Amino acid sequence: MKSKKEKILNLILPIITVVTLILVWAVSSAVIDSEYILPSVKVTAEKFFALFTAKDFYTAFLSTLFRSLVAFVFSFSIGFILAFVSVKIKFARKVIFPIISVMRALPTIAIVLLLLFWTNSKVAPIIVTLIVVLPTSYTHIESALFALDKTVTEAGRVDGADEKQIFLMVELPQITPSVYSGVGSGISLNFKLMVAAEVISQTAYSLGYLLNTSKVYFEIAQMLALVVVSVIFGVLIETVFNFLSKKAGEWK
Repeated sequence: MKSKKEKILNLILPIITVVTLILVWAVSSAVIDSEYILPSVKVTAEKFFALFTAKDFYTAFLSTLFRSLVAFVFSFSIGFILAFVSVKIKFARKVIFPIISVMRALPTIAIVLLLLFWTNSKVAPIIVTLIVVLPTSYTHIESALFALDKTVTEAGRVDGADEKQIFLMVELPQITPSVYSGVGSGISLNFKLMVAAEVISQTAYSLGYLLNTSKVYFEIAQMLALVVVSVIFGVLIETVFNFLSKKAGEWK
């Protein structure tokens, strides 16, 4: 019975939160009474649905998504390898950790501007997103590897399993829930950072370009509609991968 109540609360509370935010938005918009400062919910909703009838939007969205996935694949793969090496080889962490710390401390905007001198507006957002997200991927995977049940691993060695078999049959199943969770949050974070980098880089055929155009023409409702699209996409991705993470952890 308690479990059922928890499920109902988990379903209702997010809806209540969203409705509350929309109400606050609607009231604030009515008080300000200026579409150039805070457009109404109705006008923004109209702009939101109008996006899906425009070919430019699909081109921009898919281009941004493609760049985000490229950056994510590289950042997650490199982060996974570095985390694995850090856990398996003791002295390696002392070499890798300072590099990760420096990458984490790098100012994003400054890196974008530098990369624009060295590359172009399409490549720079990919590289800067990779640099920013890689430390997060590394930390996430490293934590999952450190949390492995050592007794199960040792049991596998006693039974004669080699290191490859232990990783594939023992360790990987244990970290799979964390991997799914990391993939979901990673793609979502990549997408948001990519849009921000595209705005700074003024990348053509991207959501960042559409945001810049909306800013130039004072189309605030259009900007908010694009932000809503990004938020919904991020939430959907994280929800799907959190579900996969829970499913992957059911064997425990």
